[in-house]
Amino acid sequence: MNGFRETIGNIVDHKISQRFIVILLFVNALTLGLETSDEIMSTYGSWIGDINDQIPYIFVIEIAARLIARGRSFFKEAWNIFDVIIITVSFLPSGSAFSALRALRILRVLHVISLVPRMRHVVAAMIRSLPQIGSIVALLLIISYISSVIVTHLYGVDYPELFGSIGRSMLTLFQLMTLEGWAAEVVRPVMETHPYSVLLFIPYMLMTAFAILNLFTAVLVDSMQLIQQNYSYERSENETRSIIKTELADVKDDLSTLSVEIKKLRADIEAQSKSDG
Repeated sequence: MNGFRETIGNIVDHKISQRFIVILLFVNALTLGLETSDEIMSTYGSWIGDINDQIPYIFVIEIAARLIARGRSFFKEAWNIFDVIIITVSFLPSGSAFSALRALRILRVLHVISLVPRMRHVVAAMIRSLPQIGSIVALLLIISYISSVIVTHLYGVDYPELFGSIGRSMLTLFQLMTLEGWAAEVVRPVMETHPYSVLLFIPYMLMTAFAILNLFTAVLVDSMQLIQQNYSYERSENETRSIIKTELADVKDDLSTLSVEIKKLRADIEAQSKSDG
């Protein structure tokens, strides 16, 4: 039984099998997108429908194979549970009550992340950066809130559409932070009646758009470098393990051959001794 499970696991984890599943994931995503076009569905609707009906069965076979190969550990991986849920949704009735849920099948294309190592490392770097990113977001919110209170009191009466409330002020300041139309739509109109407002807006943009937002990049780059180092180490370790395994297999074959030759030599010696006796 263990040999059978190992064989199934080797088939599931083989590069050809994984590439085939990745292709099916993209084909499934493409056909689900084509279903939104009435023009395409009027011409190729039957073909697209058949593809969408058959692909989930292939995914069921893949999941079943992984379940057999992994055993109980199958349910310890979050991606496996995610796949089971999405595939279950794929087999819901096609009535209007379940049409929205059936559209969630498109989410299974996210399984590509678990199959492509590079994408998996990017996601791992993002997840690893979440605590630091959370701190940066909290700092950004504090600065934005303080600045919103200030500009609401200073410019809210003259420019109610931009700074009439805390919410509008935060939205306007967010526009300044993204540098989208900051001069023509916000800063220059306010400077017509409040020429010294630039002394508030420019430091705010320098602090947020050029300082705090760049911290996001720095945190992600740092995490990516660490993940890449770990990946390189694991890859080197796997290659070394593979080389040692191959060499051990060769040594085992040589020992087996040598053992056969020794047995044959002993048999010849015994036969020679009997003939001499």
